[in-house]
Amino acid sequence: MKNNTTAKLITSIESIQSLVEMATSRNIKISELVVEIESNKKNVDKKILIDKMASYYATMKNAIEKGMETEFEFKTGLQNNIVGIAKNYYESGKSISGTNMGKAITYAMAVSGYNAMMGKVIAAPTAGSCGIMPAVLKICEDNNASEGNVIMSMFTAAGFADMIAEHATFAGAEGGCQAECGAASAMASAAMVEAMGGTQEQCSHAFALTLSTILGLICDPIAGYVEVPCMNKNILGTINAITFAELALAGVKSVVPADEVIIAMKDVGDNMCARFKETSLGGLATTPTGIKISEKLLGKQKHR
Repeated sequence: MKNNTTAKLITSIESIQSLVEMATSRNIKISELVVEIESNKKNVDKKILIDKMASYYATMKNAIEKGMETEFEFKTGLQNNIVGIAKNYYESGKSISGTNMGKAITYAMAVSGYNAMMGKVIAAPTAGSCGIMPAVLKICEDNNASEGNVIMSMFTAAGFADMIAEHATFAGAEGGCQAECGAASAMASAAMVEAMGGTQEQCSHAFALTLSTILGLICDPIAGYVEVPCMNKNILGTINAITFAELALAGVKSVVPADEVIIAMKDVGDNMCARFKETSLGGLATTPTGIKISEKLLGKQKHR
């Protein structure tokens, strides 16, 4: 007998766990489910959504390319040739960490620096953390993940990110850099797991493991510019994402579920001192060197 029951259209994401369970029960990737939900919610064809995401990935790769070939002229006047220094070292064959890690680091630095120079980047989820997703995704493609799978994995990252937006924040001014580079790192880690053939549950574990290790990361830009230590935090987020993606792929599980880690992130951000939330009133920004740079660029400032 023909079943005429119409399946209920899903138009919202309730939790990361619900995404994992639903995608697993239907034997589809989390990214496919997220595309379906977005298509239903916005009443647009899935191909339009995928094509738009593909354009974002193209912009990310262009930022890597432009950043790798540019000698920066930062406002601080510091680290202008930092990408070239790193690139030359990793290409010298002397690196202990190896080719993939060297590429990931230089990719992250390139995009972060390109952003500081007002180049076109994708804020995933913020401009300050823009080097992490491109670096991790490009490493996936460098290691034989198809471009199509990489692009689809970005929907998994976006679906998980919806829960951060719902229950916590992406703003460094509200939650410190755990909200920017921490969120980007967790998103990238989940995407990497899917792009490299991991399971729905492994995507969730990668996200949870990655975010849980960056809880409490402060936002302390020297002189308020997205240069120091922002580029280094993009590197940290990239390496963190890759590390825990690989551990999740190996079978390591997070003790605390992803949704609960997000709640913990919110709690930490709410209770973090305002000095460490993008105000440049604490951390590296108020070291003697940080103050000298700030006064040189901005004049005498009140530091407390």
